[in-house]
Amino acid sequence: MNLKKALAVLGASLITFSCASSAAMCTSASLISDLVNKLNNDVFDYGTIVETTDGYTYAKIIMESPDSTLEFKNIAESDIKSNSFANYAGTIEIGSEIYHVCRQKPMYYPEQIKNLETDYNDYIFYHVYREGTDPNEGSFMPLYELIEAAQNFGLKTGKLTNVTFDQNEYKCSCDVSALKLSDTAAPAKIYSDISMRKSSYIIIGKYDFYSPDYYLISGNEMLARPDGCFTINANKNILFNTANYVDSYVELNLGRISVYELSEKNDISIDHHINDSMDGKYGMVYTLYLSSADTNTHTEFRIAEKISGMDIDEFFKSYEASYGVGNSLQFKSSELITSYTQNGHEYDLYKGKYHFYGDVSSYDDICYLAVRKDTDDADSYESCIDVYEHMNHIPEFSAVNKISLIELAFHNCGALGSVDVTKNDISFFENSIPDIIAGDFNNDKQVDSMDLVSARYAIISQLNDENTAADAHMDLNKNGKFDVADLVLLQSFVLGKIKTLP
Repeated sequence: MNLKKALAVLGASLITFSCASSAAMCTSASLISDLVNKLNNDVFDYGTIVETTDGYTYAKIIMESPDSTLEFKNIAESDIKSNSFANYAGTIEIGSEIYHVCRQKPMYYPEQIKNLETDYNDYIFYHVYREGTDPNEGSFMPLYELIEAAQNFGLKTGKLTNVTFDQNEYKCSCDVSALKLSDTAAPAKIYSDISMRKSSYIIIGKYDFYSPDYYLISGNEMLARPDGCFTINANKNILFNTANYVDSYVELNLGRISVYELSEKNDISIDHHINDSMDGKYGMVYTLYLSSADTNTHTEFRIAEKISGMDIDEFFKSYEASYGVGNSLQFKSSELITSYTQNGHEYDLYKGKYHFYGDVSSYDDICYLAVRKDTDDADSYESCIDVYEHMNHIPEFSAVNKISLIELAFHNCGALGSVDVTKNDISFFENSIPDIIAGDFNNDKQVDSMDLVSARYAIISQLNDENTAADAHMDLNKNGKFDVADLVLLQSFVLGKIKTLP
């Protein structure tokens, strides 16, 4: 709608309601407001601009609620320098075109997730021109698709207020969807090339990804993807003389929000699938770091879904490391605690003991390790891990454990090849715990004479061992076992001699 036409419509509206009642006048004001809003929206029409212009080499979008500034630039492939992407967040591929996404402000670990929206919501999108093409030639970038994809890197969208193409600025008040064209672009491929980062880590969604610089510079690769997935290509075996391993990992840092209290009720599930063509010494290991008020002991729980080329003590020892001068973590001993089955897979549970010697502090480090036994030669493996069920096999652990971080690491001790994590779903859920009714032996949610009959049969079956451990609904006198004394209490209650059970 052009300005002249809009003013004419507004004038007609005023004339129409000039002699109306006060109620009608309120309606008139509302209509005028609607027309003004429509006028503002009509000022910017991305579809028409694309149809009429010869293209642009630069675009800028300003949004509010939350505030952000997005810039879109062309860059020749030959002009890409390492300092161009100091705040690299990730890469978006649409069709055959590549776009590198960078924050305009550097981030520092561990930044609170809630701060991303307010402090780090300004981005630059670099469209990479191939050799032999001119980055100064006009082009049309799929702005809507790029903005949608960049939300995986933390971008929060708001209302469009200003849009600029080269030197032409358009005022507007509309949703990001106004940038969407009818001929939608091809599906976007979203990932982060960890070697392009300049900070110590990359954030995609709720996950952090990391791999050491010296490992990547030597020709190895780590590509991180949404939903906690990644691909690693280990092309060269390189280890520092201060360490026996390289860990490339994805982590869910619960400390950014709040420490999670794992219990019988508040559980964690990890659903994963891994394709593995590595050869050599390595492990695919989940680690859960536990928070504790005891500064003299650090504790973690590891689930090794695969260990290759190493026995248990060699695997434990591989985590030994030196940190500068006079700081080292040393392995002391390990022991097999128990074996068990979880979700159809057999595990051996070990307890490993380390000690950290440092200039400032010294402490014990205890690692509980559950090792899956059916993946020695597997090139593909998957499972759904119930974390509480695993940790429930550790007698020293309390009923509630505070988990500060969950990590999946490719623990490389000299292997070559590739590993592809195609699923890594970490979810938190609440278990339904059935109510325990003392004296309800037949589980019918009430206590009556039928429970007395069941209790007598239970006593007969346990006559040879009066110290047999009892379930909570059987141990009526709370002495830790089920015996004749509990049967007497139940009989007194059923006959009405006592009103309640202890």
